[in-house]
Amino acid sequence: AIGVDVTNGKIIMIVFLVWLLPSAWLPLLGYIYEVPYSLTEINPETANFRLLTIRSAAFMTVVYFVISYLRHQRPLSSMLPVIVFAVWLVLFRIAFVLLYSEPASEWFLIGAFTLMLGFLTVEYFRDANRIFKDSW
Repeated sequence: AIGVDVTNGKIIMIVFLVWLLPSAWLPLLGYIYEVPYSLTEINPETANFRLLTIRSAAFMTVVYFVISYLRHQRPLSSMLPVIVFAVWLVLFRIAFVLLYSEPASEWFLIGAFTLMLGFLTVEYFRDANRIFKDSW
């Protein structure tokens, strides 16, 4: 019975992977994929690219942890999901600003997120060192 549950869990994770991976990247190509089977073109004049950035970053964060789960890797710290989300947020924000000619002021926001990401990464390594300090 346990093997069946693990197999079903992996199948569900693979479904998430197949659904969310293209859904995260399609906005960069000008489309939004919505379930069930709806491919909608983005209108650059009315689109909220900040929300699309957050959506894509969230989807890629889930994809990252699904792949980690399937590879039997566990996070060393509870900060890792926040760091992974912040990395994807910065990367997608840069891509949207470059592709859709967002205002130059958006670079200040990207800089602020990058700075916060740096602080979070330092805390993550400090936390990971604390976890494994006495393990050897």
